[in-house]
Formats: sequence, structure tokens, C-alpha cells
Amino acid sequence: MNPGDIEPYRLDLALIRETAERITKDFDLFGFVINFSGKEDTAYQELNDQLVPVFNNLLKSNRQKLMRMLYIIDISEEKLTSTIKKHPNVKMETIISHLVIERELQKVITRRYFKS
Repeated sequence: MNPGDIEPYRLDLALIRETAERITKDFDLFGFVINFSGKEDTAYQELNDQLVPVFNNLLKSNRQKLMRMLYIIDISEEKLTSTIKKHPNVKMETIISHLVIERELQKVITRRYFKS
């Protein structure tokens, strides 16, 4: 299975838990507390609900910090720009949240794929 194709992994509860742990750890580096209840079936919505306000605040108050976060998480400006263009009616903070969750899941999948 190709680690670049994340769709088959979205329902893997262990991967979802690891992804939530990565997000929690990465955001802690920047002083943001993200809590995960451990409920894998609602993980995406739970994480998204916490990330969107963080990104909304950063877009308004500290774009430089936002760009550093995206760099650390490994989301390129090109990826962000192209996704915004594809979804012009979606709020930027929602797009960023989705990209962060997706990228963190990709990292977990890739690590597991190449570990075996």
C-alpha cells in the first residue's frame, strides 16, 4: 500500500490516536494546548474544533508564527495556496486545520510504512 494514499488509513484507530498525539505535541511547542479525549470515532471533528480557532487567531494576530508552525509541520506555502484556490468558499482557518490533520496523519502512516 502506498503511504501517500491516506484514505484507506482514515479509519485505523491506532493511527488516529498517534496523529492526535503528534498534533498535541507539535502545538505544545508553540504554546497551544490541544486536548484529545481518546475517542477515535470523533477525533477529526474534535481536533478540527480546537485547531480552527487557533488558526483564526493566528491569521488575525501573528501570521509569522502561523507560517513557522506550518513550516515545522511541513505544509508548504504552495500547498496552502493551491488548496485555498481549489476551495474559495471555505474559510482559510478551516483549510489550514484540514491540511495540518492530513499532514500529521501522513507522517504517522509513512513512519509505520517504512518501519516494517
